[in-house]
Amino acid sequence: MSPNNLKVLLVDDADFFREVMCDYFKRTPVDILTATSGQQAIDMAMREWPDLIYMDVSMPEMTGHEACRQLKSHPALKKIPVLLIFTPGRDATIEDVEDSGCDGYLVKPFGREDFLTLGHRHLFNLERRERRVSCQMTVDFTINDVTHQGCGVDISRHGLYIEFREDVPRDSPISARFLLPTISAEPVEISGRVTWVNQGFPRKNLSMPQGFGMEIQTIDNKSIEIICAYLEVN
Repeated sequence: MSPNNLKVLLVDDADFFREVMCDYFKRTPVDILTATSGQQAIDMAMREWPDLIYMDVSMPEMTGHEACRQLKSHPALKKIPVLLIFTPGRDATIEDVEDSGCDGYLVKPFGREDFLTLGHRHLFNLERRERRVSCQMTVDFTINDVTHQGCGVDISRHGLYIEFREDVPRDSPISARFLLPTISAEPVEISGRVTWVNQGFPRKNLSMPQGFGMEIQTIDNKSIEIICAYLEVN
């Protein structure tokens, strides 16, 4: 059992690709479930209630996007994020995949970073390649032209978790500014988007304070140096 009691369901009829996906999660504290067909994925989702599903589209009897459509039509199961994997023009069209109601998709071929980055948007505990370390600093950030102040909780090369009690819309563009005084007197300036919101009742992750995670998409070289130096000494 993972320390966070989080479950990820991996669905593919090919043993090789299931093994590849399982390998991507070797350093991730989640429980891995597997299924070999769309129907089995639906049955397992009803039994295990996974927190996230990765599902290949090209499967016999029931395709991944048809299984996704059925999951999204269920009044309770529809809340589970489903990420589809496919080859456009061979397995399905992008329109077919988007019409399934999925929460995101990966186009083959892809690597571990792409795989986990997409999952990270829907399940903040997914570990990506960069190391995350605890931090505690005031963060001034702007969303929709309104400036707020929160507290940085943990940081990585590509992301920051901010403790904040007010509602924040997911996928909102965000710019942020903060100091890591043990490293530099110069401010770190970043921008990106809100990828995960941990607010409301019950919160998705009770081990984290109320707040949200942002993905860093734009950063200057000096700010990169400051963050990397902080990660190195902590």
